[in-house]
Amino acid sequence: MNIFDLSDKTALVTGASSGLGWRFCEVLAAAGAHVIAAARRVDKLNELVSSIKQAGGSAESLKLDVRNFEQVKKQISGLNQHIDICINNAGIAIDTPIFEDNQNNFESVMQTNVLGVWYVTQVVAGIMKDQKIDGSIINISSIYGHSRLEEKQSAYCASKAAVSQLTKSLVGELSKFSIRINAIAPGAILTPMTPKWDHNNIPVGFLAEPSDLDGALLFLASNKASRYVTGSCITVDGGISWGGIE
Repeated sequence: MNIFDLSDKTALVTGASSGLGWRFCEVLAAAGAHVIAAARRVDKLNELVSSIKQAGGSAESLKLDVRNFEQVKKQISGLNQHIDICINNAGIAIDTPIFEDNQNNFESVMQTNVLGVWYVTQVVAGIMKDQKIDGSIINISSIYGHSRLEEKQSAYCASKAAVSQLTKSLVGELSKFSIRINAIAPGAILTPMTPKWDHNNIPVGFLAEPSDLDGALLFLASNKASRYVTGSCITVDGGISWGGIE
């Protein structure tokens, strides 16, 4: 038995137009899931969907701005299909130095990274509950949210800490309806959002590729692999959180 087989499952992935979200869609589709790739950039989503279909997978695009609750509710509810897996990946990172006028930047980060996760989770969890789906919700947090803090990134650090705590706080309510919720906290992963890292400051000695999150993603997505796992935050950071290398 392949415990990572996601055949007959439908997975919604936000922030799917680039970086980790793009990779998550490819991995879930390769595991047999029908993928709903959601983001604001429809042209990139269509490119992703085409690529997945050419590889033999199943996917569709969904224009979605996670910052807008009414749009989230309308677009996701309008899919008229079950959602078994939800990956809350949409996020932004903007410098927010305390001694500069950056109120708009701080609010933008919190709106996308925290409220966006809440909006999508609320709608998707409602669908899972109503349709009696044994669902899996996976929030993408960050080591910047708990053990690795970064100068001038107060909004991003605070937002990812909120994502981790939101994940844990919803366990009781969701478990009553057989919905699991977990998080992944990546470290330095080579994506357009990744700051420059010296690999000598990473204990394992290299900067990860998005594919290094495949295992954690499939583990949490599959009820066969992780049916007893909820409220967890899996750190995938090459040992950076250990803090022994400067």
